[in-house]
Amino acid sequence: MELLNLHGLCHIVDVPQSTAENWIEEFNVYIPKAEKQDVIYYHPEAIDVLKFIKQCKNQNYKKASIKKMLGDRSFMVTKKSSIEDVQSALDQGNYKDNILTVMQTIGKTVANVASQEKSITAVKEQQDKQKKRIKMIEKQTEKINDLKQEINELKQERTTSDYKIKKEAFAKLFK
Repeated sequence: MELLNLHGLCHIVDVPQSTAENWIEEFNVYIPKAEKQDVIYYHPEAIDVLKFIKQCKNQNYKKASIKKMLGDRSFMVTKKSSIEDVQSALDQGNYKDNILTVMQTIGKTVANVASQEKSITAVKEQQDKQKKRIKMIEKQTEKINDLKQEINELKQERTTSDYKIKKEAFAKLFK
């Protein structure tokens, strides 16, 4: 039997601890837990309940509707059996289940990190592409500016040339 602490439960369900605490308080009848020496442990079934609550909250269900749906799904666990489960686990020194839970949590963390690394790599690739585009645009802008300058110089030459031609034509006309 594996019992979870609040931190491990939050990590598995992927919700902040404050959120889980609020949900546990609001839906306490449906969260299978056990208390031993002022320490609260949660049964693995609590994962399913909290995931269900999370899904309902994401779909904007109200507290009353969620309670009704939880009641229909029969998620209830009695307090007495929970205390007996914790006592049994502690008396037997059965920490193997807790280690399994910790290892599962670590596995999920590693998977999340790998997923984030992929996202970071994708963002870096996009940045590299954008940097290349920016450099290309800068080169094009420089080329455009050079062409504008060349056009202006040609216009000036043409104007000067036209002026010289007109001047020579008038000079010939009055000779």
